Amino acid sequence: MVLRIVASLLSIAALVLMAKDKQVVYLNLAGEELTLEAKHSYVEAFVYLVYSNGLVAIYCFLLVFALVFRLIDKAGCGKSAAWIIFLLDQGLAYVLLAAAAASTEVAYVAKRGNNKVGWSEVCSTFGHFCNLVGVSIVITFISVLAMATLSVMSARRLFKTYGPERKQISSNDAPAI
Repeated sequence: MVLRIVASLLSIAALVLMAKDKQVVYLNLAGEELTLEAKHSYVEAFVYLVYSNGLVAIYCFLLVFALVFRLIDKAGCGKSAAWIIFLLDQGLAYVLLAAAAASTEVAYVAKRGNNKVGWSEVCSTFGHFCNLVGVSIVITFISVLAMATLSVMSARRLFKTYGPERKQISSNDAPAI
């Protein structure tokens, strides 16, 4: 449960950093003042990262809430709940990984540019924005690790339900030593 809280908090931190990240730059070109602005909503990969982190944060929070108040246990759905948790853990880990990877590629192009297609780098102009984007992506990758660990744990819990039935030995059935 602690790891779910950590994953939720990491996703919230990455989401807030990216969503609040904004930089305005004023350039003077030939006597004309030009205003340039950078924010996450201008790049689809960053929007995807924000939504993915939000989805993971909400899912982890709701699952912790359900576990704390034993809403899952009261429903009496052992194997089905284990399957749902396993599939959601796996799916959201992959969604978050895809968002982090896509954002990393966009951030790389923003930092280095791409001479082959004529894209210049923009991080020299929007340094603060790029730095916060990088921090958000790193935090997201840490959240991906937490979700991957949760996926392994939920898989283990699920496949334990399919293990051999253990016969309980009563004191009358126990061999005398």
